[in-house]
Amino acid sequence: MVWTFMGNSRMYEALRDYGDRIDTIGLFSFKVDKTGTITESGVPISNMLTYINKWPHIRWLLTVANDGANSIFKALRDNTDGAQDKFCSELVRIMEKYPWCNGVDIDLEKGDDYSTHAVSTAMFKHIYETVKAYDSTKEMNICLPGMTSVNGSVGGENWCVYGDLDKYCDTASIMSYGMAWAGSAPGPVSPRSWLEGIYDYATKVMNPDKVFLGMPAYGWNWQIYDTPENLGKYYRGTSNTYYAAKYWMQGVYNFTDDAPPQPFIPIVSYWDDYDMGPWALPHVYDYMEGRDATDYSYPLMTETYNRRRYLTAYAKQQHTEFGEILIDRGAEPDSYDGVVSVSKTLVTLGDEGSATYNFTIDKAGTYDVAVRLCYPFWDKNSIYASLDGSTVHFSENRLWWPYWRTTFWATLAKGVRLSAGEHTLTISVGVNGVQFYGFRVCTDFSEQPTAGEAEYTLAPRKFKDVNGDMVGPATGFKLTLEMLRRKPDSALVWYEDFRDEEKIPESYWTVLSGEWNVWQDPESMAKRPYSQLEGYGQLAWNYNGFSDIHLRAQIIFPANGSGKAGIFIGTLFCCLNYDTQRLELYEGSTLKGSYAMIISKTSKADLRSNPNVYTIEMRKRGNKVRVYSSTFNTLRFTATVSSGGGYAGIRSENQINCQLLRLGDAWTYEPYERFDVVMPDGTETSYGRIERSNCTWDEEFQVFTLTSDVEEYSTRSEDISLDYEFYHSHIMPLECGYDYGTKIIPRDINIWISRLFLGDSDGFSILYYQDVDSLIYWANQAAYRWKLRGMCMWSLGQEDMRVWEWLPKQTE
Repeated sequence: MVWTFMGNSRMYEALRDYGDRIDTIGLFSFKVDKTGTITESGVPISNMLTYINKWPHIRWLLTVANDGANSIFKALRDNTDGAQDKFCSELVRIMEKYPWCNGVDIDLEKGDDYSTHAVSTAMFKHIYETVKAYDSTKEMNICLPGMTSVNGSVGGENWCVYGDLDKYCDTASIMSYGMAWAGSAPGPVSPRSWLEGIYDYATKVMNPDKVFLGMPAYGWNWQIYDTPENLGKYYRGTSNTYYAAKYWMQGVYNFTDDAPPQPFIPIVSYWDDYDMGPWALPHVYDYMEGRDATDYSYPLMTETYNRRRYLTAYAKQQHTEFGEILIDRGAEPDSYDGVVSVSKTLVTLGDEGSATYNFTIDKAGTYDVAVRLCYPFWDKNSIYASLDGSTVHFSENRLWWPYWRTTFWATLAKGVRLSAGEHTLTISVGVNGVQFYGFRVCTDFSEQPTAGEAEYTLAPRKFKDVNGDMVGPATGFKLTLEMLRRKPDSALVWYEDFRDEEKIPESYWTVLSGEWNVWQDPESMAKRPYSQLEGYGQLAWNYNGFSDIHLRAQIIFPANGSGKAGIFIGTLFCCLNYDTQRLELYEGSTLKGSYAMIISKTSKADLRSNPNVYTIEMRKRGNKVRVYSSTFNTLRFTATVSSGGGYAGIRSENQINCQLLRLGDAWTYEPYERFDVVMPDGTETSYGRIERSNCTWDEEFQVFTLTSDVEEYSTRSEDISLDYEFYHSHIMPLECGYDYGTKIIPRDINIWISRLFLGDSDGFSILYYQDVDSLIYWANQAAYRWKLRGMCMWSLGQEDMRVWEWLPKQTE
């Protein structure tokens, strides 16, 4: 199936020469407005009569579109001022006007969310019954958004439920093109993962004989050397037909209006053997992925997501420097008193415990003294240390503090004058359980948290232009960084995915009621295999001093699950209630608020590999509780409470599974946005930090704390994309033939270093398009894998014309 949208010469050429390869054509010549009135617009029907007469085997459908206007969809759906009734009578009118048509093609886009699914389905039922009542031989095709499940639209069109619409159409064209678009990050227009999700789902709930698999005949060329506004564009992407993409490969086009000064460079494209499509990098002189760093430091690590190989850091580590180290003592003391646990690696202080260390300075001077400590838990957080009788109290009360349960270095004395001879360092208990690992005397101690850094080598080389000359940029180079930032989250206190070898250690957890265990994938070879907590009752962190916190959980109801399951702090219980199909908040037995939602159980067969996971969270600040759900952390309701706090954790009336339990601070947030770059020319630039109001900054850890009880997003005017973003350098006068170093320094965690592009400052891009090999591959998948009616292609006249030679004839 194809549509007559383009009206270009290739469209008419394909109609003339290859009509025998086409089953259905949507005559894209009709528009509907919000009154339901249909007007003719686009390619005139009169232009098509030659082909309509030539190819009687084709189903010629009158396509009626709303051009993606939500206001029109809404008016038709709700029958505002009789708009739906008018629309149905108008469909009869145009079928009467063109009696040779085989029926209509309904292209209504940009509906609303799932709450409108029933009335949206009723609209299509009305349209279908109108068509059949007029003439039962007339057929109706409907154009549907790509869905991977109920409520599974990437574009928010969750009004669409395939299974409900199946009986109200003769055929359905699923518009599974547009995952990548003008305003998105570059990528395949129809990636494999999306297509497989759509058609695996569609064939379960619809008759496959009705379904056309949607493929793009077009592509996009995303300019990545500057921001769209500086380029005079709203989006960075420009639509390309196959032949426009081909001209880029042949060096026909450039970014200086297809004229000098930028050279005309023929290039080769790459073939993506996973998504089955070509892509190219016009005027890019060097390119690498995040993992291609020549060197990178911990805590940065390589990760892979959807085959994108990037670097990221999940938590900051303490970076220390000591200068020249004169004294390096471990934990074993010279003497101790009270309750002290002693080993060569650490000392743990108990009741009235103290330990003494004697050391000798050979040469008098000014030195720094640093001690190495560990606070094992939130209530084991205080220790005293003295140098020659001068005492410092070390303590920590912030729940979000990054160094809990890890060793860290702290300054006991800075620039202290030590004479030659004997000196004494003594530690004594503040709170039982704090651990001491030793100390150092050095010339210069410093410490700071770090997310690591990555170094890259860029090697621009000349290309051969269309005249056979070796050329480089006329103006200079720009470095573009493809990065993924994230919206801030509550400053992390504890992240528990139950993947550690030691399951629910008693030193950190307590079972207040019921029974809890951890299942771990026995077939996984991963160091930390996928795991699920399972059980019922109450499981809590072994600490009863929680007050203002942010709790998040990912809950799964197994086949035998029911009742309430969720997270708690003290007497506050935020839960999913399977029986009432609601998200609820209780204080004791009192219901404080609720939100209706669909909650499904997971079959035993899918429990470990494909569970229905529900994310819920609550943020308690004083006597105000906010309740959220969904992976987008959507605020559902707020409530006023009187509970003070206590234990916190997971709670369930009956058997439940959980794959994540996260604890954060209620007031303090970690941003995931800033990174610095040392450019190839040696300059340093900072990117990504967002200005905020109504908060205070912690410069050491780069976190911010709200000063009033508001949602985080109200502190900033800038949004953060959930997609890859591009950051651009200034113009650099680099020379081809030399190698240059660059360094990326994340200042926040959870930033993905995705790709680096060194390109011509006059313009460079990422180009994805469709060719004959891509289209035929997916046509075969439609035919032989999913056994669909066929493939639909948007739109006729944009395609690689060679595709027609490979498609089967529809006539004898």
